[in-house]
Amino acid sequence: MASNSNREFSSNSVSMRISGNLNSKRKAISSDGRDQMPPPPSRENLNSSSPSSANTQTVASNFVSNEGTPNEGTPSPTSLACASKKVRYEVWVHFVKLNDDQGNETGRAKCVYCSKDYLANSEQGTSGLWKHLRDTCKKFPNKKEFVEAYKSRDKMQKILNFQKASESEKSKLSCWQFDQQACRDALVKMIIKDELPFRFVEGEGFREFIQVSLPMFQIPSRYTIARDCYYLFVQEKKKLHALLTSQCQRVSLTTDTWTSIQNVSYLCLTAHFIDSGWNLHKRILNFCVVKSHKGINIGNAIDFCMDEWGLNKVMCITVDNASSNDTAVQQLKKKLTKKNAFVLGGEAFHMRCFAHILQLVVKDGLESAQYSIRRIRDVVKYVRGSPQRLEMFKKCCESANIKSKASLQLDCPTRWNSTYLMLESAVVYQKAFDKLEDVDSKFLGEFGNDMPSEVDWTKARNLTRFLKRFYDVTCKISGSLYSTSNLYFPEIMRVLKDLQAFQSSNDLNLAEMGRMMREKFDKYWGSIQKMNVMLFIAVVLDPRYKMDYLAAKYKSFYSENDANDLVTRVTNSLRALMDEYKGNEQVGMGGVINPSNDVEDMVEDEELDDYFIEREKEQSLVSKGELDRYFGELPEKYTHDFDLLNWWKVNAVRYPILSKVAKDVLAIQSSTVASESAFSTGGRTLDRFRSSLTPTTAEVLICCQDWLRSSSKPIQLEETIEDLESLESEITQDPEIVESVMPRTRVDC
Repeated sequence: MASNSNREFSSNSVSMRISGNLNSKRKAISSDGRDQMPPPPSRENLNSSSPSSANTQTVASNFVSNEGTPNEGTPSPTSLACASKKVRYEVWVHFVKLNDDQGNETGRAKCVYCSKDYLANSEQGTSGLWKHLRDTCKKFPNKKEFVEAYKSRDKMQKILNFQKASESEKSKLSCWQFDQQACRDALVKMIIKDELPFRFVEGEGFREFIQVSLPMFQIPSRYTIARDCYYLFVQEKKKLHALLTSQCQRVSLTTDTWTSIQNVSYLCLTAHFIDSGWNLHKRILNFCVVKSHKGINIGNAIDFCMDEWGLNKVMCITVDNASSNDTAVQQLKKKLTKKNAFVLGGEAFHMRCFAHILQLVVKDGLESAQYSIRRIRDVVKYVRGSPQRLEMFKKCCESANIKSKASLQLDCPTRWNSTYLMLESAVVYQKAFDKLEDVDSKFLGEFGNDMPSEVDWTKARNLTRFLKRFYDVTCKISGSLYSTSNLYFPEIMRVLKDLQAFQSSNDLNLAEMGRMMREKFDKYWGSIQKMNVMLFIAVVLDPRYKMDYLAAKYKSFYSENDANDLVTRVTNSLRALMDEYKGNEQVGMGGVINPSNDVEDMVEDEELDDYFIEREKEQSLVSKGELDRYFGELPEKYTHDFDLLNWWKVNAVRYPILSKVAKDVLAIQSSTVASESAFSTGGRTLDRFRSSLTPTTAEVLICCQDWLRSSSKPIQLEETIEDLESLESEITQDPEIVESVMPRTRVDC
């Protein structure tokens, strides 16, 4: 029945164009060159097309005469008597029902063009009549156009489909119809999101899959896909620019630099902001080429990118601790000062990356254990050197009755967090390494006396417990999908507490490591003057902490005078911020407002009750004491799942100015991980495919990927060793696979 209605609509559209009931021929051409049908006539027009015999006769006769052919097939008024009833189907523009001499319906209908009659009762339906017009009738005008319209409409028939908007949502019933352009757009997004090469669309496997699943889809060439990626980039860039313009007060920036295998230097600039709905956003603005990693070049590049996006209001910029970044920030401050882009006169503009400083702290502590770490790294590298060695090592694990399924991991010596993961996975298999000495003669011969000793394994276990504290802190502070500026100070105090515990340890090695790390800690975080004031302001803007927590925590590690100086500095800076935001708001409203003058003007304009006058004065005083009210209220109960941004969203009405300050302060990032993710996503550096792209194409793909993947789900493009081993374990449970694959695998080994 659905197909019949589609045919009816198609033929009616053609007939209405021919008969002149439509004033002009409307013909839309889609992107793939197919004719699109005009919009369907309204139900009123359809119902009124044959309200009486006279109207029906007129429509039929006009249908022919307008085409310049004789009206030889016009039925008589008697034969049209049945048309006095309101008919539903458009086919009756081309057919009339026949009656006998007594006026009763005969169940047959005659074509108004060739006068051939067909059975057309309620049981037969109208499919035969449509088929006559499409295939048989030789006098039907513009038959070719009708057939093309019919075929085009039939392809677009909708299909019921169950779809999931996301993994967390339930399936929803929807109507689907094939759309060449929609499929092409989805293909472009898949290429960008999954980092596929443009040649993917020309792959034999992909073409076979499309031929089976969606044969009507015309696969575009790789050149068309590349061009579509550029078009999508332009569209998404306009959307992001509109978002920054309409819903962003100030942005906080993070930046990092990287050199590709082509020796091309890239700079990644990322913006962080909270919109009007109190949602935290992270968007890569630029992934552009810089002349070199010199500070002046970096500063000029950032300034150029900001001008390109029209960013005139900046809160902070977070960079790592390289000396070139210090020069870049100074260069940038000189240019932005002229634009009045700062708060607090640019005092809090430069933010040092928490993760990078912590890496420097831990790196100094690992110096005393490098010898033991190198020995363990070498034996792990040996086992992972070939499949045969790994298989032999697994047998040693079974012999030693080790139940752990964790895989041995190789580390990058310059990254302490990977060294921690390597040691954590290796210490579990100490007994397996000892047994490997007995079963593998090459293992003992290669290392000899340089095998890890019991002392080395003991150091590794202690070091693992030691580094776990810092690894957890780094993971927590490096997030970009939630606010981290309010976590900076509490995590620094936690690190300081651990360092004091290590310094007082009975283990001389741990005590020495703690001492060396404390020296580096004090170099960057040893006094309040060395830390950005925004880090403290972010803490007091967390309703779980406020000023009392800040003072008490700092006093527990430093003197009371230092704690009092910190409170004074934070209070003064926060009040200065509120004055700036209040002034900007009043200027935005058309000028500075004097509350007391407002009341006097109100009295002069009209007579007011004393109650309203006093209320206006009280509200003016309350607005001045907004910060005092916030500090005067009890802190919120501390919970790990506390939604900080939602709290400010709910309480923004109570603290109109302070909430604007919080919106920008809480968007500040504590680390540059968000920018580094353009080079390393989930611990993976940019692969060879990305490095082989031209700089412009690389920027298009990397930026567009970030804009399209704006969900809260982290990007994970690699399958870990544990995932692959678990997958293989499940697959090999199939008896057919075990019988056909596993014997060959054993022979190959």
